[in-house]
Amino acid sequence: MSLRDSLQARFRRFSEEILPEGLGSVSEKIEHLRKRLDHMNCSLAERALPENRRLRVRELSLSRKAEQAGQKVTKIREKI
Repeated sequence: MSLRDSLQARFRRFSEEILPEGLGSVSEKIEHLRKRLDHMNCSLAERALPENRRLRVRELSLSRKAEQAGQKVTKIREKI
């Protein structure tokens, strides 16, 4: 086997076996990191809102979801 054939075989093995496995591993780690960052972001956002504001945001969110689902009348509680 010549040097050229040997290099081609190694390159083929790298491009067909090793590279896809490595990219798959990297994409899994990126996805895991993204999920952790999303979780942290939600946690920080939850802590940043005062309790009365959090209740109002929750009600507005549910109201929007109800409207999108086709409910015509949504009742939002007034501030206490």
